[in-house]
Amino acid sequence: MIDFRYHLVSLISVFLALAVGIVLGAGPLKEAIGDQLTGQVETLRTDKENLRTKLAEAESDVASRDAFLAATSAQLTAGTITGRRVTFVELAETDDAIVEAITAHLVTAGAQVAGTVSVSEQWTSEGQARYRQALVPSLTDYLPQGSTGSHDASLARALVLSLVQLAPEGDAFSADALQLQRLLAAGDFVSYSEDIAPADMIVVLAPTGTPAGESTTAPTAQDATSLLIQQELPRAAVELAEGSVVAGDTSSALLAAIIGGDDADTVSTVNDVDALTGQISVPLALAARAAGTVGHFGTGDGATAVAPTVVRLDEVDRTTRRAAPPEAPPTGGNTDEATGDASDEPSGDASDGAEG
Repeated sequence: MIDFRYHLVSLISVFLALAVGIVLGAGPLKEAIGDQLTGQVETLRTDKENLRTKLAEAESDVASRDAFLAATSAQLTAGTITGRRVTFVELAETDDAIVEAITAHLVTAGAQVAGTVSVSEQWTSEGQARYRQALVPSLTDYLPQGSTGSHDASLARALVLSLVQLAPEGDAFSADALQLQRLLAAGDFVSYSEDIAPADMIVVLAPTGTPAGESTTAPTAQDATSLLIQQELPRAAVELAEGSVVAGDTSSALLAAIIGGDDADTVSTVNDVDALTGQISVPLALAARAAGTVGHFGTGDGATAVAPTVVRLDEVDRTTRRAAPPEAPPTGGNTDEATGDASDEPSGDASDGAEG
């Protein structure tokens, strides 16, 4: 049984151990311990200075590289997409500085930015799925004949068509494109900038993801569904625009899904638009895709090349994106091709045709 004597002996042992430690630390071991600690501090200080020097050198190298790219980028991009109009489609809010930088390189490449379209959260919201489905029947009359696929695919085609389809004559949006813009904007699915104009090419700006190693939660079912819906836009852009590219940073889940999925052979991507190299690659990727070359450019996982091969496109041809001219109303007459009704009552048929 533990008694007072046991506790007393234990306390005496503890104090003796402390006393021995103090004596040794202040005497024979003092210099050894002090020298060891001093050496460790000096080593850490040296390592810190070395790392600081290497960081400064790396920053200097990056600055020199960017300065060289800035000075030579015009020679790379000039004339690659001359005469093209490019529209940005933002799937999430994008840093204005990045958009401005890409815009500058598009202009240098000979293009004109034709406005920006911002996609709202309703585009992928699970709670708005029935609303999106209900909207599709009102859009089908304005979509290409034979369009198939899910309701989300139809919405994506409607959005792209609202940006690229031209009137039968002239250089303006077709009546169908304008109607699609009204329907999509009224449903609060997208918002069009005031300077929107018919586009030849589309840059889809992908949402920024969570950098590798920093995610604290696993992707949810809603995240997976949203990603599937987002992929419909690049597919529609490939189908209906002259050229397109999906641009984002290396953390983008959309880029990873495209590169690792069935769209890898049809949809081009740029995965480092937060850096000068990626910003320069955007017009080059548009030109390459319009010429038939698909690639995934940048430094992230799955990239097929650091930058696209330089391609300079011929003069723009917009005839394929013009709406079919409206059918002329039937006219009366006594020609052989006219129907019997037209021969018997030419005035009445002409009147009916005008009303149709």
